[in-house]
Amino acid sequence: MIWRLIDLLHALLALLCYPLRFTQWGRERVRFESARGPSIEAQWTFEVSSEGEFEQVRPWVQMILDRGEKIELIYASPSVEKTVTFLASHYPSQLRLFPLPLLTHTPWLLVRELSAPRLVMCRYDFFPSLMARASVAGVKAGVVWASFTNKRERFEKGPWRFFYRCLYSVFAWVVPATPTDVDLFDRLGNVRVLPYSEMRVPQIIKRLSLRQETLMNRFPHWEKFQALLRRAPCEQRWIMGSCWPEDLAFLKNAELQTQVKNGESLVMLVPHKLDGDWRALLAPYGMPVHVIDETWDGRDPGVGLVVLKLKGILCELYPEANFVYVGGGFGRSVHSVMEPFVGGARVVCGPKVTRSTEVELISKVSPQGIMVVADEAALERAYSNVQHDPPDYQRRQDWLAGQEKRLLLNLVEVEKC
Repeated sequence: MIWRLIDLLHALLALLCYPLRFTQWGRERVRFESARGPSIEAQWTFEVSSEGEFEQVRPWVQMILDRGEKIELIYASPSVEKTVTFLASHYPSQLRLFPLPLLTHTPWLLVRELSAPRLVMCRYDFFPSLMARASVAGVKAGVVWASFTNKRERFEKGPWRFFYRCLYSVFAWVVPATPTDVDLFDRLGNVRVLPYSEMRVPQIIKRLSLRQETLMNRFPHWEKFQALLRRAPCEQRWIMGSCWPEDLAFLKNAELQTQVKNGESLVMLVPHKLDGDWRALLAPYGMPVHVIDETWDGRDPGVGLVVLKLKGILCELYPEANFVYVGGGFGRSVHSVMEPFVGGARVVCGPKVTRSTEVELISKVSPQGIMVVADEAALERAYSNVQHDPPDYQRRQDWLAGQEKRLLLNLVEVEKC
């Protein structure tokens, strides 16, 4: 009942915010929220907010669709619209797309509109309308990638434990994101705790198995670029992935600058945002800068930094380097470190990792597989200081294979609930 009341307050707030619909943002949001598919008698409802969360649940979604079952897919951000629309085009009668109604919400909309008896939510997107749906009799709801990251100290405080116990009492099961989260959910004691699982791993492995085909399609003159790669051995190649201007202190390293100018090392920089004058940003570091984008004609750019302004190739590119610096750790939060780890690289990142369950997992699976630098001075030394002792690749491979098996077993257990 409490969630229906909170959902009603959300509907009242949406009514009060009605004038926002006349702004440019409001018009675009209304257009987005109105693009829902026709009703179907679904067996499952999945909810995601972003592209990363969709990648977490995508293996389950694909398995269920391949069995011929129907899914209602709720998504909150326009950033994921293109991906889910493409998937729906292959399963037009099985997949109903349902943009989350934030601005156009009416009382108990999701309670009335959704039909599936199973609801899978991702991480901590506890929107009132979804929680109201989860509390309906006959609906078995659960959370994947469930984590208390950045909130774990609260468990030592009784009021917070009571709050989380009430919050998760709505759910029948959870799949924690890390072994530490497994222990914390066990302490709650009122929800079934399944083995932790990094659900993106099978999807990343699948992408990497098709990477040559992807690079041929998305990287102009990929064959000629491979010749450029062969100038430096894989152990002398670095990729700076999802890079921001705040990450560029990495390039201050004198050893790196010398080796890049001599052609002994190859550094490929893939910006998080492809706009911006990266030549100007990189000019202070004293190395030649070559930008490769969709208009590259395949000519040999020569030695120097290579900036790749290409969409959708970063995950597939990671196996081409033994070392990867992942950006974002000197901003709001580090970007995905799991993709280069699965691709076989040693990973370096900045200090903003408290929101990343991936950093925690990799640190436990392969401590030498990732290095977190504390500040800009440490970032400048990272090129020289990263440990060159190889990590335990067999342990890494065993862990990766185990995630795929656990993914299947957890889905079976959820269906039993």
